[in-house]
Amino acid sequence: MSDSCTHIVPVHTGDYPHAEAKAREILAWFQDRGLVAAAPSDCTLDGPGYAFTPKIQALFIEPMDPRVHDGVTRGLALHAGPRKVFHPMEGAELSFVCPGCGHDQGWDGVDAIGAWFAGEEDEPACPACGERFHINRYGTDRGGTDTPWAFSNLGLTLWNDHGGAFQPAFLDSMRALYGTDIRVVEVHI
Repeated sequence: MSDSCTHIVPVHTGDYPHAEAKAREILAWFQDRGLVAAAPSDCTLDGPGYAFTPKIQALFIEPMDPRVHDGVTRGLALHAGPRKVFHPMEGAELSFVCPGCGHDQGWDGVDAIGAWFAGEEDEPACPACGERFHINRYGTDRGGTDTPWAFSNLGLTLWNDHGGAFQPAFLDSMRALYGTDIRVVEVHI
């Protein structure tokens, strides 16, 4: 069985302020509810993370099949620091649609993403209309038919969470914790 994960990333302009403090607050939210272990372990492919407890199932609409993902790679990873592109990896498509004119740059948008990642340009210009928009305003999900991409210096990743749909209340809690809208990026490796 291959690994998978789900990134939950805030949608914002500029770098997320006090990202490390926010990551600690998010970890505390998970730990206060008994959803993850108190001590870090080698349970993610992102380095040390926090292993899921059986209570993690409360975050999902459908219960997990206990036979799925019974390995050691099952846990919460937090990213706070340098800018990161959160993308779907396997079979990833890139739609990079201008919010002004609707022009889709497709994979040509990689240059704009690279400039954002390097901290050179947060508001790429659309090659069709010339208008500049923050990178998080560009559409990356092909009108809702593909997994979106997300761009931030902060995010959380649930490794081998079973790929089921999240409870709406959980996603609302993440929006409240981040203080922004969120993007949910499904990844299959």
